[in-house]
Amino acid sequence: MENALYSSELYSHEDKVLEEHLINVADIAVQNLYSAPDHIFKHYSKDILLRLVKVCALCHDIGKATLYFQEYLFASGSIKNKLKGKEETHHGLLSAIAAYFAAKAEFQGDTFKSDEGIFLPFIAFLAVRRHHGNFMDVMNEAILSEREKSVLLRQVESIDDLKLAVVNKSLRQAGLKVDITVVRLKEWVISFPDELRRLRMGLRKLEKARDIEPYILTNFVFSLLIDADKSEVTIGKNVERPNVDLGEYVVDEYKTTMEIKDSWLNSLRQQAYHEVLSAPVDLNAKIMSINLPTGLGKTLTSLAFAFKLRRQIQSTKGYTPRIIYSLPFLSIIEQNAEIIERVLAVNGFDVDNSLLLKHHHLAEVRYRKEQQEFEIDDAEILIEGWNSEIVVTTFVQLFHTLLSNKNHDLRKFHRLSGSIIILDEVQSIPTRYWLLIGELFKKLIQELDTYVIFVTATEPLIFSRNDISCLVNREFYFNSMDRVTIVPRLEESLTLEEFVERIELQNDKSYLFILNTINSAKTLYELLKEKTGEEIAYLSTHVVPYERLERIKLMKAGKVRLAVTTQVVEAGVDIDFDVVYRDLAPLDSINQAAGRCNRNGMRKGEVIVVSLKDERRSYASYVYDSVLLDITRKILQGRDFVAERDFLNIIEEYYVQVQAKKSNDLSRELLEAVYKMKYESVDGTRCIADFKLIEEDYPKVDVFVELNEEAKQIWQRYIQIKEIKDLFERRLHFSRIKADFYKYTVSVPQKMQNIPPAVKDFLYVSNNTLNEYYDKNTGFITKGVTAIW
Repeated sequence: MENALYSSELYSHEDKVLEEHLINVADIAVQNLYSAPDHIFKHYSKDILLRLVKVCALCHDIGKATLYFQEYLFASGSIKNKLKGKEETHHGLLSAIAAYFAAKAEFQGDTFKSDEGIFLPFIAFLAVRRHHGNFMDVMNEAILSEREKSVLLRQVESIDDLKLAVVNKSLRQAGLKVDITVVRLKEWVISFPDELRRLRMGLRKLEKARDIEPYILTNFVFSLLIDADKSEVTIGKNVERPNVDLGEYVVDEYKTTMEIKDSWLNSLRQQAYHEVLSAPVDLNAKIMSINLPTGLGKTLTSLAFAFKLRRQIQSTKGYTPRIIYSLPFLSIIEQNAEIIERVLAVNGFDVDNSLLLKHHHLAEVRYRKEQQEFEIDDAEILIEGWNSEIVVTTFVQLFHTLLSNKNHDLRKFHRLSGSIIILDEVQSIPTRYWLLIGELFKKLIQELDTYVIFVTATEPLIFSRNDISCLVNREFYFNSMDRVTIVPRLEESLTLEEFVERIELQNDKSYLFILNTINSAKTLYELLKEKTGEEIAYLSTHVVPYERLERIKLMKAGKVRLAVTTQVVEAGVDIDFDVVYRDLAPLDSINQAAGRCNRNGMRKGEVIVVSLKDERRSYASYVYDSVLLDITRKILQGRDFVAERDFLNIIEEYYVQVQAKKSNDLSRELLEAVYKMKYESVDGTRCIADFKLIEEDYPKVDVFVELNEEAKQIWQRYIQIKEIKDLFERRLHFSRIKADFYKYTVSVPQKMQNIPPAVKDFLYVSNNTLNEYYDKNTGFITKGVTAIW
């Protein structure tokens, strides 16, 4: 009878036989693991990992064999929705129990130190149980209620013996070491509570060990499973990586096409570039630093070094690292991605998405490999899985891959193994997370053979200087600088009116004013316009991104004499003014502001630091930590000026004081959650899900602003999409316009008095009502709130 069946006639999806899906997912997961470095995880060989991942994949949907799930899968719409909510329809827990016992059988003959062998089946259980959801607190996962047990037994009783036997035969042929039968599933469900009691004792030992490895191993296995599962369902296979030779010569070739004028600054840029690339690569040095003054070509230098390191790893270690280029802000992601694309194109590469990929929440959902343009849903899977040789992404995407309980964040976790991570503008990482990020990266480097390159003009003490291999003689380059002088004027705090009254603007100079809040920037804009009668460029997050980019282009082209902005221009935006006025901020932010002043060394620039206030307090106090402001004030006060050659010394002094005075409480609490694998909390104590790289100062809502004809057409397309009844189709069509849609979207305070009306579930300012809500110069008009930048 068994042989008479071509398939089990059980389905994982409407068009896919269960055993076929399980085996395909296992093949993809194993292929992905094969491409990782050989020497990852000090306590587990690659063979152990391959076997564990294979068990997880072969068992992950076995719970779909129940009659309950099969009826749900092929039910009509209304009945399907009803069946979806039934506990018996769910397949994760039953599949997870099968994976647990299959993993026990897999490793029965292996010898492990301590309790490491006990932990592997539990990882299989966790990964499979949550492969369609988010991780929870593992101590709560190690409990099976009587109600859950009853549901599981009903599920098992509903399974067709003969059909499951066909699935089982395929799984055994694929390498599973235990038979999965109805009788055995029933035995496993009954005995599982006893297994969990023993497991909880082992978990408590793990907590006491205070080691990050179990967390990294669990995420790694989970990531391999869910990435393979999603890829198999959509694309059906792994997308092969392109065979490309990316050495430092690629950047060398690009530099020959640049029109580089003879100047002392360009000479210094070239010297720094050659210094970084001429030194032999030490593959034992896993944390490296390119710490150079602003404007010294760190983007090209770091890219060239990453290419050189990649080739060295290929030839020495036998695997090909991905390069993950991570930056704090969307504006500089677009800027740097464009530079990288030009570098590759000059060398004759077909720059498709398998070679270069931008990934952030507003990125266009488009994926092209060679001549193939993937469908939107397939493209989304490939993008979110970081299927590319060079991934340019945000700090939020990177750090929430490293520290999260969420399925969609952790899916790309395995891509971190063997990768080269460039952290550009690393000073943007909040001080409260230094300890946490430092500890996580140390373990990532140790367990996943990852390399990290810090790129910054102001290098924070996330690691001690002894732990970092510095690729340049940073003292030499900082001492060579004489473009800018910081001039502190902090004797008194001024109102905006007093400030404007006192400043004198020279006709032959350009001026940039960087303010701490949107409200203060708007007020200064109006006061300066009244005083000068000139055109003034204004930038903040309340100006739609389309218009922000247009204004930045004008600034880059030197067509703006006066500009008022918030901090949106500080990190990496390549603009250049003769004089910068900076409202008081932490010293690293002031140093970044200095990077927008006399960038190319054509004359002598000034960065004048002032303290501005409203009727209640300083604007800086609305935004920044008082400890950081106090340290900055004490360093700057009493100095008439700080020459650029002294920037490195005062930044080092600043970071030493920050290290001594900053609070590590949040980092320590989150590290405790990592040790305990407390992904979510039911008791209110700190958990991994609490990590947020960017803390919102106030609740925000998104508003679409119909600024021009293009925006009007995009909005009409959005309205049409909202009429589509099928949710999947609607999401698919919106993904095609998402990048353009968000060019005209701003985030504004939720509690302001003038919230515009919602149309089709999105707040909307029509072109007819534009003047009521949006100023074409200063952006969204907020009423009744203090808006931060």
